[in-house]
Amino acid sequence: MKIKTNKIATIMNTIKLSVPEENIQQIADTVKSQLMEELKQQFIPKQPAEYISAEELCKRLSITKPTVHEWRKRGIIQAYKIGARVYYKWDEVEKAMQLQAC
Repeated sequence: MKIKTNKIATIMNTIKLSVPEENIQQIADTVKSQLMEELKQQFIPKQPAEYISAEELCKRLSITKPTVHEWRKRGIIQAYKIGARVYYKWDEVEKAMQLQAC
């Protein structure tokens, strides 16, 4: 009798476990609780971005407007135009300053 190779592979990949019913429920509850916790972490609402003007940026960092302009030109910080005014996201500026310090 000849046995096909792919059938042997299928048989070899099958594992049968005997688990008491109360353990199955316990495992299911644990998995469910961990999944719910993970989903909660992913869907925590983020704080809205704090946009600040160049003047405010200069005050917070004790820098001049030409420095702000130079950083923009070099791509260190990103500016956002809202209407006719230019703003910066404070969290992005903080990250940029941390990267520059490294």
